[in-house]
Amino acid sequence: MGWALALHGGAGDVPRTLPPELREPRLATLRRCLDLGTAALRDGRAALDVVELVVRELEDCPHFNAGRGSVLTADGTVEMEACVMEGATLRCGAVSGLSTVANAVSLARLVMERTPHIYLAFDGAEAFARDQGVETKDPSHFITEHNIERLRQAKEANRVQIDYTQPLKGQQTPQETPAPIPTDDNSQTGTVGCVAVDAAGNLATATSTGGLVNKMAGRIGDTPVVGAGTYANALCAVSATGKGEEIIRHTVARDVAALMEHRGLPLRDAAARVVAGAPRGTVGLVAVSRGGEVCMAHNTTAMFRACATEAGHAEVGIWTDAGADGESVTVAL
Repeated sequence: MGWALALHGGAGDVPRTLPPELREPRLATLRRCLDLGTAALRDGRAALDVVELVVRELEDCPHFNAGRGSVLTADGTVEMEACVMEGATLRCGAVSGLSTVANAVSLARLVMERTPHIYLAFDGAEAFARDQGVETKDPSHFITEHNIERLRQAKEANRVQIDYTQPLKGQQTPQETPAPIPTDDNSQTGTVGCVAVDAAGNLATATSTGGLVNKMAGRIGDTPVVGAGTYANALCAVSATGKGEEIIRHTVARDVAALMEHRGLPLRDAAARVVAGAPRGTVGLVAVSRGGEVCMAHNTTAMFRACATEAGHAEVGIWTDAGADGESVTVAL
């Protein structure tokens, strides 16, 4: 079926009342990244190069929870993480605890290609970045006013927040004091990821995130955990988003591949079964198969997402409605 590409900008509780000034910059970035990725695939670029290219672009956008837009820990710092994986070889690389690296996804690829290891974190990952000469920024570069405010709201509500969540009206903190209601939608930034299959049938995936708002310093989520938030083999490539602890518990990305490998399920059925098996409101994923099939599934209210195939299908969406036949239908945007 030729090449195919899918990307996401996070899943969560995105209200349909999301104002245009918050919605449109994200959709514009997804469209731009989709065009960037499809152009690269048409030019014959390898899947691994394409997913890195797209995720770097998403990391540079302050509207998503990765790179420039990474959310803050309880200490008010940024701790970024990323992972890449190549399906044919099962080569993979991951990083966590980054505070100065401009593009965590590229450092993850360097771990894969230039070290005997899979995973580097915190001081060791930062030292490796300096040794490799990758672009770094002062930590203040990643701390935006928007995310400072989001952390303040999360602290007042005594919550650790996943992508696109906010304190609910009437919710109580453990001290039984009323939780304040955010003045806007918390600005809703989301983890980013991309999966691709190229014209030669090679599969690759990449995921990048800043984690949870108000997370404990040192917390590591699903994104850099191979088989949880990120996985690719000879059958499919998967990038997940949502509540990291649940994605790790349910080994979401690997389970999609396992159902294809051991049960013979097609990509769409495998992804649907895995997403349905996780607690509601916690998981979204994008996936592609070697045959060029694309799947974008979530059990959250919404997921910022986009995809395109060589066969001519293209889609950009946030919410999903049920069609007359009960099938999921992306709300046109």
